Amino acid sequence: MPASSRQRPKGPPEEVQIAFLLSRLGGRQGNAFADLLRPLELRPKTFALMNLVDLGDGPSQQEVGAAMELDPSGLIGTIDELERRGWIERRRSETDRRRHALHLTAAGTEKLAEGRRAARQRAEELVAPLGERERSTLLRLLRKLSAA
Repeated sequence: MPASSRQRPKGPPEEVQIAFLLSRLGGRQGNAFADLLRPLELRPKTFALMNLVDLGDGPSQQEVGAAMELDPSGLIGTIDELERRGWIERRRSETDRRRHALHLTAAGTEKLAEGRRAARQRAEELVAPLGERERSTLLRLLRKLSAA
């Protein structure tokens, strides 16, 4: 068949479809996760910050900002809010008196556990249509794209 008479596929190229679907899925996932956190009086940003504090060993505001890829000065309000709620506390660093280390309080640890249960629930809902092998393949491919 001559090239001029071949049917060109309709619609955007696969890479455009992939980018669109990832974007749309990310938006839906983010909204659904925020909806699950709202009754817990958490937001995705506060949940992420609390996780980083919990996983770190008294990280500084600068370290948390770097890990979240945010300007540390943009976290002051969020840290202040979490401190007012009694979920986080600032302590002077034992090794550098100019530095404040962030720590979860007992109430913060409890609140974070609630948020993690919501995150797990949402993650299970997201991947429910996939089999175990498909999940592993998707995770491998997403890590590859993320690293590129």
